[in-house]
Amino acid sequence: MKNFIVFTFLCFTLSSCIEILDDVTFNTDGSGEFKYTINLSSSKLKINSILALDSLDGKKVPSKLELQEKVSDLVGVLNCQEGIREVLLEENYDNYIFKVSLHFDNVVSLLAAVKEIMGEAGNTAEEDTSNYDWVSWDGLTLIRQIPDLSSFKFRLVKKEDQELMRSGVYTSISRFDSPVHQIENPSAILSKNNKAVMLRSSLFDVFGNPSIMDNTISVKPADN
Repeated sequence: MKNFIVFTFLCFTLSSCIEILDDVTFNTDGSGEFKYTINLSSSKLKINSILALDSLDGKKVPSKLELQEKVSDLVGVLNCQEGIREVLLEENYDNYIFKVSLHFDNVVSLLAAVKEIMGEAGNTAEEDTSNYDWVSWDGLTLIRQIPDLSSFKFRLVKKEDQELMRSGVYTSISRFDSPVHQIENPSAILSKNNKAVMLRSSLFDVFGNPSIMDNTISVKPADN
């Protein structure tokens, strides 16, 4: 798992365009569905060149076979987590698109599962991000963050590559059973059916200031 995380962050810092999507559905009873997608298709030629190397900036680069094995291990780790079910993993190694989805019984189970995955990575910066709760949901009010990635500080990114990094996109979507009543983040976009909220920003900005993705959302009680 560690080699996969290293590979992912090497791609973050060396690829020209990356799309990340986290899409979470929150049910009134506390359960929900979590979907996470990393789309590296716009940079597949550069990724293939990275995979052809033994190491990069002193970090071991996994082979494609090792990458496939490590990604597959993800399902096993998640399936062992209490309160997590229906784990699905889609892997496209032609275009380097990875999608994981799962259902959770409650937010506590979701947080525990994500922390377990981060712990498997064995990366200091990522371990630090797993020490706080990035989501809270009581059936009426959602408080959301994303892991604090500022500690990486683009240490692998050359100045001439930073403009390319700005083309990467992070999208966060929160879905609900009931209509949304109030949204705190002014950059958020409400769906036409009033039951989903989207935040989108460049990866460069998210890495530099993850708080731009913070949001507090309240929904109307189910009987309204």
